[in-house]
Amino acid sequence: MKSESWTGVPGIPNQDIIMWETMGPIVDRSTDRLGTSDSAIAQFRKTMIEAARKVEADGTIIGAAEAALQVELYSFEGIVPKTSDWRTLGSVKTKPVQSEAL
Repeated sequence: MKSESWTGVPGIPNQDIIMWETMGPIVDRSTDRLGTSDSAIAQFRKTMIEAARKVEADGTIIGAAEAALQVELYSFEGIVPKTSDWRTLGSVKTKPVQSEAL
């Protein structure tokens, strides 16, 4: 384990599967005390609750109607000019920046 993986389980996908399979029952999160750094968690939970209510109300599935709002992204690595618009980095309209070997 010291030389390869502290988990003793080879490969990240296998480690993820172990976590999924051993999570246990759904936990009551109503008593969570989220902080400022948890704002993404809070927003995700609000979005999921709203989506569940929408499905219950009229059968609309989240993401099905907003296909035009989805953006194709890819990852890239490199140095970009300070004048680059951070909101467009990684979008299809942005060409990947090739980094030179150091």
